[in-house]
Amino acid sequence: MSMKIRSFRFATPLISAGFATALLSGCAAANTAEPASTGQDAATQASSVQISEAWIKAAHDGMTGGFAILENTSDKDIDLVKVDTGLARSVELHEMAGSGTAMSMKELDGPLNIPAHATVELAPGGNHVMLMGLKQELKVGESPKLVLTFGDESTSQVPFEIKSYTGAKESYDPGVGDPEEMGHSERSDD
Repeated sequence: MSMKIRSFRFATPLISAGFATALLSGCAAANTAEPASTGQDAATQASSVQISEAWIKAAHDGMTGGFAILENTSDKDIDLVKVDTGLARSVELHEMAGSGTAMSMKELDGPLNIPAHATVELAPGGNHVMLMGLKQELKVGESPKLVLTFGDESTSQVPFEIKSYTGAKESYDPGVGDPEEMGHSERSDD
C-alpha cells in the first residue's frame, strides 16, 4: 500500500506539470491566433501609409511647399485630411488646376485620397502641402516634423528635410494663398 502512495506522489507532480503545460500551450495558441484575425482591424490608417522622400523647399519667409511619396499598404482607400506644423500660420493640401502655361494651384476640395495598394506623390508642379505665413526661415539641412492626420484621426509625425529647389514657379488662384491677403511679399517660394 505504501508503494502505491509513493508512486502516486511522484506521478502527481508530473501529471500536474503536464496538465499545466497543456493548458498554457492551449492559451498560447489562442493568443497567437487572436491578433492574426483582429490585427487588420486594429491597424490605423497612419500605420498603413509608408511615407518616404519627405522634403520642404527652403524659404526665407512667405510660403513654400512640402513634398513626399505616400504609399498605402492596406486593402482600403485612405484619406489624408490635413497636415499641421508650427512652422507656418496656415497649412493646406494643394492641387494644380488648369493646363499648359495656365496652371495654378488651389486648395484641394476635400481630403487627398490614397487608393488601396497605390502610391501618391506630392511633387513640385503637382499635389503638395502648402505652408503659408512662415514663422521662421526654413534652412537647408534642417528636418522639422510635420503631423499628417488621416481619415480615422490617426496621425504620423514625419521629418521633412529642408532642401534647396528653384523649380515649379506656379501662380495662385485669386484669393487662394494670395501673398497680399497673407501679408507676405509677392514672390512665391513654391
